[in-house]
Order: sequence, then C-alpha cells, then structure tokens
Amino acid sequence: MRVILLILTGFSLAFANVVVDKKTGLMWQDNTDAKNVQKDWQGAQNYCKDLRLEGYDDWFLPTHEELLTITDKNRVDPSIKSEFKNVTSSGYWSSSPRVSDSTYAWYVYFRDGYSGYNHKTSTHYVRCARAGQSDTLNFDALISALVEEELHSIPAPPSELKLTKGEFETTAEFNTRVAQTKENQKKIIAEYKKKYASSKQSAKDKAIRKALEMTWGKPLLTNLKYDADNGYFVADISFEAKGDFSKKVAIKVDRENAKSFKAEFDSLKPQAVFDYDGSSVKLKDIRVPYKTQTYLAQFTDMNIDDTRVAVNITNDVSVDKSFEATSITVAQNEVSTFDASKLNNFTELDALLKNAKQTPQDSKKWLFVVGIEQYQYTDNISYAKRSAEMFVKAAQKTLGVPKENSYVMLNEKASQAEIKTGLKKMLRRVQTGDSIYFYYNGHGVPVPSEKNEPYLLASNTEPDFVQDEKFFSLQNIYSTLSDSKAGKVVAVVDSCFSGVTDAKAVLKGVAATRVVAKRTSFDQEKMVVLSAGKGHQYSNAYAKKGHRLFSFYVMKNLLEGKSDVATLYKEAKAQTYQASLEEYGDLRVQEPTIEGNARMGL
Repeated sequence: MRVILLILTGFSLAFANVVVDKKTGLMWQDNTDAKNVQKDWQGAQNYCKDLRLEGYDDWFLPTHEELLTITDKNRVDPSIKSEFKNVTSSGYWSSSPRVSDSTYAWYVYFRDGYSGYNHKTSTHYVRCARAGQSDTLNFDALISALVEEELHSIPAPPSELKLTKGEFETTAEFNTRVAQTKENQKKIIAEYKKKYASSKQSAKDKAIRKALEMTWGKPLLTNLKYDADNGYFVADISFEAKGDFSKKVAIKVDRENAKSFKAEFDSLKPQAVFDYDGSSVKLKDIRVPYKTQTYLAQFTDMNIDDTRVAVNITNDVSVDKSFEATSITVAQNEVSTFDASKLNNFTELDALLKNAKQTPQDSKKWLFVVGIEQYQYTDNISYAKRSAEMFVKAAQKTLGVPKENSYVMLNEKASQAEIKTGLKKMLRRVQTGDSIYFYYNGHGVPVPSEKNEPYLLASNTEPDFVQDEKFFSLQNIYSTLSDSKAGKVVAVVDSCFSGVTDAKAVLKGVAATRVVAKRTSFDQEKMVVLSAGKGHQYSNAYAKKGHRLFSFYVMKNLLEGKSDVATLYKEAKAQTYQASLEEYGDLRVQEPTIEGNARMGL
C-alpha cells in the first residue's frame, strides 16, 4: 500500500500550472503563458474562455477585485504572492470596465501591486482564474494531463531500424553488425520500459497528491483540552479545504510533556497521512510532530462520519507509448473508529521493553535487520519500519546483541547496494560459533518465470525486475547465512512470498492469492526460519497495535521472556492466527510457519 504524507502550510497550494487560493476558493493559471501572452481587453476575455488547462475548460478573466487578492504589497518587482512562479512585473487585464467610461477597463500592475485603467484596445498580460474549489475535483482530467505530460517527455527508441550493407562491407561483417544492433536494441528497449514504468507511477502519485491537497488541504487542530487522569488531550480536527469535516481526536501525551505541548500548540503543524492502494484513497492517520516525537491524533467519536475517498479507475495508463484517459469517480464510505480507552494498545511493546530484563551483551551475537515501509516502485507496507525499529531494541535488550554488532537498514537505506554490502560486511566479522539473528520485514516477490522462485525486494527495486539481481533470491540469502561461520542462525521473516501484502498484489496482473513460492533449502541443523504465513497467505498489518501482525507477537513473546525458539514460535503462531481471524476473517487468515532446527535456544 502506498502511503501519501501531506504537510501543508501557507496561503495557497502551488502546482506545475496552477495556484489554488484556499481563502478565495479560486484556482489561478500559472503556466508559461501567464508571463508571455498579451492581448487587448476583448482578446483577453476570449483567451480565458478558450483556455484548456489541467483538464478544466471553465476559465474566466478575473475581476479587478479578484486580481488584487493575489498581490503582495510586501514584495516589489513583482508584487505578487510567492506561490506564483510564472510572473512578469507588468499590467494584467481584469474583466472590470471603468464605470465612467466603458471604453476603458481596469488592470493590476504587478510591479508594485496597484491598479489603473487603460483603453480596451491597449495590450496587457493575461492571467485567468476559475472557481475551482466548490467543484468536484476533475480526477479524470488531472491524472490524464499529468501522466501524459510525464510520458511524452521520455524519448522513445525507434520502432524500426533499417540497416543497409555498406559498399565496402562483406556479408559476414554486415551480419555481425545486424546481430550487435539487435542486442543493443534489446538493452535500450528494456531500459526505456523501466524508465517508462517509473515515470508513469511518479505521475500517478503526483496526481493523487494534488487531488488530496485540493479536496482536503492541511489538517487543523483546535479546542485543545487535557485529561490529566487518563493522560491524553482531546481536540477538534478539521481540514482546510473540506468544510464538511469536523471530528474529535485524542492525543496521548505524557503529563510531564503536556504543559509545554499545549504552550506550543499554535506552532505545531499536524500532518495528514493517506493510504493509496491504486484504486482508493483513505485517510489513515493524523500525526502531530513535537520536538523529537510524533504523536497520533486518533478519532474518539464512535459516530463519526466517513473519511474515505474511493477512486474507481477503470482504465490504467497503457504500458506502451499511447495514453488513454482514466475514468475516476469520488465517493464517500466509512472509516473505522475506536475510543480513547484503546490508546494504550499502541505502546504495549514499549511498556514490555521498558520492563524487560537487560541481558548481558555478548560480542559473539550479531543482528541484521531490514525494514522497508516505503517502496520506490510499488505499494508501501504499513508499520514495517516501526516493527523493524522495535525488533532492534527487543533483540539488543533480551538477546544481548551489542549495538556495534547490529546492522540496521530501513526504508531508503534498505537499497540493493546497502543490503548486499551490509550483509557481506557483517559476515566478514562473524567468527566460528557465533550467533546471527536475521530479521526481514518487507515485500516478498515470487518470480513466475523462475517457477515462483521467491525474492526479497529492496526499497529501490522494481518488482518486475527483481530477478535481475540473484543475490536477493531467498535461496541465496538463506544459503549465505547458513554457510557462514556462525554456529546458529535464527531468521524471522515477516513477509509472505505469495506476492501479496495487506491484501495488495506486488506483481501487477498476477493472481497473487494463487501463487505458492518455490521451497528453499538451507542447513536444517544450524539454522531455523520463522515465517509470517503459509505459502499462499497474506502478510497482514496489525493496526490496533501499530505493528506488523506476525512481528508484533514474535516481539511480544521475546520481551515476555520466551527463551527458546519452539516456545516462542508456538505462542506467536497461535496468537497471530487468532488475531488475523478477528481482524480480517477467513479470507486473510495468517498461519506462521517454522522450518529448520526448532530445538535451538535463543
């Protein structure tokens, strides 16, 4: 699932070709025409009437008063709001005629922000406007325009090459040249397809982000009150651009920080977090950064209205060079709610960690952790980074792994190069008889062309090309670990290699629930692997606890003192299975598996 984080401040929202003024509700033209096109007064009217920009065709020449709203008298040359990028310090026509002489009309001079009037036959610059914020956002046109603009900027390789035998070239030489050209073209086309796919996804993300900014805007917190007995604030939450949205939220803040939190409340910048799964957008979290922490603002009203925007896409952007318009509608559905009594669930592992006994550090123990929540080319994974960070803390405290023996790669740091180099560095330091604890929390990808060979997916790898780097096959990772000098390897893999996570397919176009990954092999006496689920099952999030489901129960049992692999697995399996049934039902049941030497002590 792709997570879109909005941090919005200021007077307006500036995009590639438009600026949206949240105060007046006007959308303003801000493409290169805005600093180049000059017309007489009637020509300016006609230009705006005929303008087609960002999929909209209802532009108009603004009034004198409307033009003045975008001036900034604190700036000179140009005297216009800083959000506008395509500007010239000159006069811009308004649609307002001069009352005393209708052959004249008003204009605004953007060198100093003041206005004047001129004969309608004179020429001035033109900046059109539209009343965009009261309209339903035109997702069709917005996404289509953005994707089309992005894809047209990519030079395509020629569809056909014609080679002619040279006058002084032998037939054998010519045939060799033809063969070499074919090989080069294969490489060029493969690179083109990679870049095309990447650009298409980037354009989609930009379009969704713009739509969210236009229809929601920045979150606003008001009426903050503290409940000292229960240790949380209650506040009202609304959104800058969504007038029908007003809820109550609870923010868990320790009493020792509560007074300063409220004192600085007006300067805090809450963040709205949206989940986008390719077909729908859902408001997921409201986060409030404060000093070194980020607090969650969680809904407390059990009768809240919906906060879900469903975006139904019937036609995706074609993989070839052609582009077909999408068909998108916006609807309202229901979002889950919970009351303030459940706030402590998010800190359950933190409390266990605090109370867990510190195991003496052992220089013969090693920890290798990969946690990827944000992916560059596919859906993100909710809570993966948070679970990976907690696993590091739990392992260092309960297993006695020294910090200097811990290799941790999260999000963008979990790239192909970082993971590959990090694992090699650690194994060079591992000595005979040492213990390795390996933890992976990210996408697992079965490769259909390799009989569903399972691969780990680095943060910067496109799923369709994961097999290009054989190092990341699960078989190679397990073999590398079990063939090392270590005397014991315990691996926890929170990833189901069915090609699906949180019920979302990693490989587009593949029926992920029917894919069963190929079995792997390793030293069954020296190594044990605890996996999130059976071959065809999902790897689920556990939103109530703010962690991945399987990881949560592995860490819970670890922090509660389970000292051998068999007991830890038995408890975590039963708890994960039961929780998956309660949260998701039979269709997304999750049954962790174990392979290798379960008799090991931790």
